[in-house]
Amino acid sequence: MLVFVDKGNCTSCGLCAETHPHYFRMDDDDLAESHNRGANPNAASVYDDHRPVVQVAINDCPGECIHWKPRY
Repeated sequence: MLVFVDKGNCTSCGLCAETHPHYFRMDDDDLAESHNRGANPNAASVYDDHRPVVQVAINDCPGECIHWKPRY
Protein backbone atom coordinates (compact mmCIF):
# COMPACT_ATOMS: atom_id res chain seq x y z
CA MET A 1 0.00 0.00 0.00
CA LEU A 2 0.92 3.63 -0.44
CA VAL A 3 0.22 6.44 1.99
CA PHE A 4 -0.33 10.03 0.91
CA VAL A 5 -1.37 13.35 2.44
CA ASP A 6 -4.20 15.46 1.05
CA LYS A 7 -2.32 18.73 1.47
CA GLY A 8 -5.48 20.78 1.00
CA ASN A 9 -6.72 19.52 4.37
CA CYS A 10 -3.38 19.52 6.22
CA THR A 11 -3.41 21.72 9.33
CA SER A 12 0.43 21.95 9.44
CA CYS A 13 0.41 20.64 13.00
CA GLY A 14 3.46 18.45 12.29
CA LEU A 15 2.23 15.58 14.48
CA CYS A 16 2.80 12.93 11.82
CA ALA A 17 6.31 14.20 11.03
CA GLU A 18 7.23 14.37 14.71
CA THR A 19 5.92 10.95 15.68
CA HIS A 20 6.54 9.03 12.42
CA PRO A 21 9.51 10.72 10.66
CA HIS A 22 10.33 7.53 8.79
CA TYR A 23 7.18 8.07 6.69
CA PHE A 24 6.24 11.76 7.06
CA ARG A 25 7.95 15.15 6.80
CA MET A 26 6.96 18.78 6.37
CA ASP A 27 7.49 20.27 2.90
CA ASP A 28 8.69 23.79 2.01
CA ASP A 29 5.16 25.13 2.50
CA ASP A 30 4.98 23.57 5.99
CA LEU A 31 2.48 20.94 4.82
CA ALA A 32 2.90 17.26 5.60
CA GLU A 33 3.85 14.74 2.94
CA SER A 34 4.71 11.09 3.01
CA HIS A 35 8.12 9.82 1.88
CA ASN A 36 10.46 6.85 1.84
CA ARG A 37 13.77 8.09 3.25
CA GLY A 38 13.41 11.24 1.17
CA ALA A 39 12.20 9.47 -1.98
CA ASN A 40 8.67 9.04 -3.35
CA PRO A 41 7.32 12.37 -2.09
CA ASN A 42 3.70 11.99 -1.06
CA ALA A 43 3.46 8.44 -2.40
CA ALA A 44 5.36 6.43 0.19
CA SER A 45 5.34 2.66 0.02
CA VAL A 46 4.49 1.03 3.34
CA TYR A 47 5.56 -2.51 4.15
CA ASP A 48 2.77 -4.72 5.46
CA ASP A 49 4.36 -5.00 8.89
CA HIS A 50 4.55 -1.17 9.17
CA ARG A 51 0.88 -0.59 8.34
CA PRO A 52 -0.19 -0.47 12.00
CA VAL A 53 2.34 2.30 12.70
CA VAL A 54 1.13 4.36 9.75
CA GLN A 55 -2.48 3.70 10.73
CA VAL A 56 -1.76 5.40 14.07
CA ALA A 57 -0.69 8.53 12.15
CA ILE A 58 -3.86 8.33 10.06
CA ASN A 59 -6.04 7.97 13.15
CA ASP A 60 -4.28 10.76 15.07
CA CYS A 61 -4.25 13.34 12.25
CA PRO A 62 -6.41 16.34 13.27
CA GLY A 63 -6.94 17.32 9.63
CA GLU A 64 -7.94 13.78 8.66
CA CYS A 65 -5.78 14.25 5.58
CA ILE A 66 -3.62 11.09 5.59
CA HIS A 67 -4.97 8.28 3.46
CA TRP A 68 -4.14 4.86 2.07
CA LYS A 69 -3.85 4.45 -1.68
CA PRO A 70 -3.68 1.06 -3.39
CA ARG A 71 -0.55 0.34 -5.33
CA TYR A 72 -1.28 -0.30 -9.01
